[in-house]
Amino acid sequence: MRKIYIATAFIAALCVLVISGLSNPVYGNSEQKLKEIEKSKAEIEELQKTVKALEESVKIRVNRITEIDREFIDTEKKLEEALRELSLSKTRLEEMNRAFANRVRGVYMKGGISYLEVLLAADNLGDLIVRLGYLTQILSRDSEMITSIRGEQAVLQSWTAAVDERRQSLQDLRFENEAERRNMDNLLREKEALLSAAQKRLTGELFRVTPQAERKPVYSISIDNAPQARPQHGLSQATVVYEYEVEGRITRYLALFSTFPTKVGPIRSARTHNIMLSMENDAHFLYTSAGWDVLAKIKEWGTKGTDVLYSRSSSFYRDSSRKAPHNLYVNLSTLNFEQQSQQVVIRPAFLSRQGTPARTISLSYSKNYRVSYTYIPNQDAYRRQINEQTHKDATGKDIMARNVIVQYVPHGIDFQLRPTPDLIGEGAIDFYSQGEHFKGIWKKDSISSPTRFYYQDGQEIERIHGQTWIQIVRDK
Repeated sequence: MRKIYIATAFIAALCVLVISGLSNPVYGNSEQKLKEIEKSKAEIEELQKTVKALEESVKIRVNRITEIDREFIDTEKKLEEALRELSLSKTRLEEMNRAFANRVRGVYMKGGISYLEVLLAADNLGDLIVRLGYLTQILSRDSEMITSIRGEQAVLQSWTAAVDERRQSLQDLRFENEAERRNMDNLLREKEALLSAAQKRLTGELFRVTPQAERKPVYSISIDNAPQARPQHGLSQATVVYEYEVEGRITRYLALFSTFPTKVGPIRSARTHNIMLSMENDAHFLYTSAGWDVLAKIKEWGTKGTDVLYSRSSSFYRDSSRKAPHNLYVNLSTLNFEQQSQQVVIRPAFLSRQGTPARTISLSYSKNYRVSYTYIPNQDAYRRQINEQTHKDATGKDIMARNVIVQYVPHGIDFQLRPTPDLIGEGAIDFYSQGEHFKGIWKKDSISSPTRFYYQDGQEIERIHGQTWIQIVRDK
């Protein structure tokens, strides 16, 4: 808590110093002073939000580390118990095997006489009945011994599996504990760097906002992916990008933006699935009309959005260097339909668990359209390719994904025979990040509820900071 008070005090002092410094005559006329003051206030507010989010994230990490420590102690106790039971089971099995071996050896040492010979040696019917009774008891006892041995073997296998499971759990907890501590240390370094940069602001330098502080997206845009639409504008600046199939086995994107690039597009039409994805992210949906059935859904569901074809905003425009319908763009920096979100989320720098190595990812939407990713270790991200060619945005920047989620979804067709993924329900996923692969599941309860992604053990996936691509594909 002491660190929080120090950070708060520092920010307050920074605010006083900056504003008082701006009162100095060297800043020029009053209008210029006011602009500088407003700019500094905005920067300080940004700093306050980010530091607060960092502190809250650190608290969460500390609590999780404490919880992991408790789980570790509990798992160690369970492992010790399992080892004791395993040892006892081995001892019992050895005793049973010795007893059974003695029984077999005793029969062998007495000449190996068969049960049939015992019966044939009977002098009369009464003797036969007696001998048969004794043999029945012996056979029953042998059967019981064999059954007991098999049962103890099953118990032994069960405790062996339990020991292996506990050992794996301890290994997973060690890794998660280390990852949480690394994430916590990273957040503390980010906070110190942020405050240090803010201090330099007093001498005229601007501080940066930590890249791990992500704002909630406020715009969602349906973006064209026909060959004539490439390279697209704005994709490299999106927070999250969904890719999904449309008619003709080609794909389109729904890109979510928390920042406001000056050119994004080309913008294309709405589909029921990109409407739902926009609604679950509570974003303002930008699209170029749709079929009558989809427009009816937009109205029925109360979707927050704008049909660009009918908007009078000058922020929407056509680029004459391309042909329609692949040439309609938006300048988000001037649109002013939404303000930047005040909600700041701190994403971790490291995964909390280990997966299996995955340097490449390959998907095929059709024989003519293939998507792949290649892990680039020095950037800790996956470079995206289309048909084996690096996918770049219109500025020439490579599209790099820090998280890739392949979401397997059943597909049907709508009234106009367009492929339509059924996004409500649950199914399998493949999650890729930091060069590792994890299997898991997705769940979505309703039209507007968020899609949640989980590891196979039920723990919700925490994406690392940076751009995420979600590939919606036909289920296996």
